[in-house]
Amino acid sequence: MNPIVPTIMAVGVVIFIIGIAVQLRLGVDRINVVKLLGKEMKLFYFVIVTVGIGTILIMSSVLLHKYVPYQSDSGNQSAQTVLSGNQKYELESTLLSLNLNKDAMMTAINRFQTEYQEASQRGEKNTMDLLLLEMAYRVRAELQNRNLSEGQIESDVERVMTLLKQQPKK
Repeated sequence: MNPIVPTIMAVGVVIFIIGIAVQLRLGVDRINVVKLLGKEMKLFYFVIVTVGIGTILIMSSVLLHKYVPYQSDSGNQSAQTVLSGNQKYELESTLLSLNLNKDAMMTAINRFQTEYQEASQRGEKNTMDLLLLEMAYRVRAELQNRNLSEGQIESDVERVMTLLKQQPKK
């Protein structure tokens, strides 16, 4: 998320709430004129302007987040997972023997390894468990399409997941 988005949204919410609060406070007292910075303006005009500006700022922060992608400098230099030669060979040979070396599966495995390593470095156990479950589900679904027995599928899934869970070296 772009770091300016929460700031714009917070300013918009504050201005919006100020407009509503002034309307509630001064409307109850039946005051029709607001004096701001030495200028006098009608209460209705002040409320419309503050609520409108607040709404515009909130919506612009949402649209900024949606349509303007943000790439931080540190994000471009994210750590790539590098398996040792033995781990990489073992994983590739296992995937080849199971006929799981398709582009979609390899992309999912590479993404899994990157995200798993990042979660491991941050110590996020829940994220690591969710990534393991997602990857196990993908592998299991691919193997079930091949009409293998349940025991064979489970042993193959466990073998692949054991290889993927190994901590890669930087």
